[in-house]
Amino acid sequence: MRTSSIIARKELAPHASSRIVKILLIEDSKSDVFLFRRMLDDVSMKYFYEIEDVPRLVDAFYRIDQEKFDLIMLDLNLLDIDGVASIAALRAQVPDIPIVVYSGTEDTKIREKSLMCGATHYLVKGKESAFGLKYMIEKALAGVGD
Repeated sequence: MRTSSIIARKELAPHASSRIVKILLIEDSKSDVFLFRRMLDDVSMKYFYEIEDVPRLVDAFYRIDQEKFDLIMLDLNLLDIDGVASIAALRAQVPDIPIVVYSGTEDTKIREKSLMCGATHYLVKGKESAFGLKYMIEKALAGVGD
């Protein structure tokens, strides 16, 4: 099961200088998917976000084979895999796509392991403002890591 939508201000149409960013959100909690979408609904003029969410890593691999994404947002606690192994598996499949971990776990060791396994950034759910989340996404798209 997957959902996809373009998050943008309703009164604004994408400008010629705006770019649609395709994000694959790997998250099994529907409430976290909802909150993530809400945090990005007040987009900047620079980017418009098209977000597709999947609940399992196996679903993500299927979608990656079907479509090109600009960025992957990854929860570390999924239905089919738990922990940093998911980062290494994704990195092997998509070496050039930024992977931002978006986890409910605030643990320095897990953050370090995530970055060592190939995550571009590590964000903690509930600790980032909408501005901070957008800023980290833009940094990841620009190729700037933690």
